Amino acid sequence: MAPRSKKSAAPDPFSTTERIMQTFRMPRELVEFLREEATSAGRDLTPHVNRYLEGIRTWFGLPEAATRMLEEDRAAMKMGRYEYILHLLFTRSLDLRQKGPGFEAPARDGKR
Repeated sequence: MAPRSKKSAAPDPFSTTERIMQTFRMPRELVEFLREEATSAGRDLTPHVNRYLEGIRTWFGLPEAATRMLEEDRAAMKMGRYEYILHLLFTRSLDLRQKGPGFEAPARDGKR
């Protein structure tokens, strides 16, 4: 009898077993900020930082069609990933200035 081939799903970047120890020097204020964010989200610090970095790397899990458009736009604007994300946040702030905070939030009781 021939051995069965194992077909595995794409690896989940948050549960892969391969780990590399890497040390970074960070300002105390940044570490405190990350710890507070992790604690408020109920996570340990390492998985929390990994989640942030993996989000940046993978466009926060957006569908491929969306990430392809973002990458094409970023390349056309000749921006690095970090600078492009800053640009996106800035353009959102312009919408907020014009339309007010929460303008896309679902209406509750006929109010936003």
